[in-house]
Amino acid sequence: MKRHATPKPDQDALEHLRRVARTAFPQYSIRFCSHGNLGGHRAPRDHTLAFRLVDARGRFRSNVIWVMPQSLKAWTANCVRRAVDESNGK
Repeated sequence: MKRHATPKPDQDALEHLRRVARTAFPQYSIRFCSHGNLGGHRAPRDHTLAFRLVDARGRFRSNVIWVMPQSLKAWTANCVRRAVDESNGK
């Protein structure tokens, strides 16, 4: 049986998304997870990465936001705000 591993995202790209998320929502931190942690069948496609915003108490402040790892460096604070608003139904 051949296994298909999700490629690890670049650490610089993850740090970039953390920075822009902090700019967009300074009161929250970001928690990354992969489709395996959330039940692989819920992922929109393979090789995706997910994140959620978390407050100081550990409560989630956004729904799951799926992104392609290769596009992380292109995200801006406005992209994060828009994705969070869309995930929360606004």
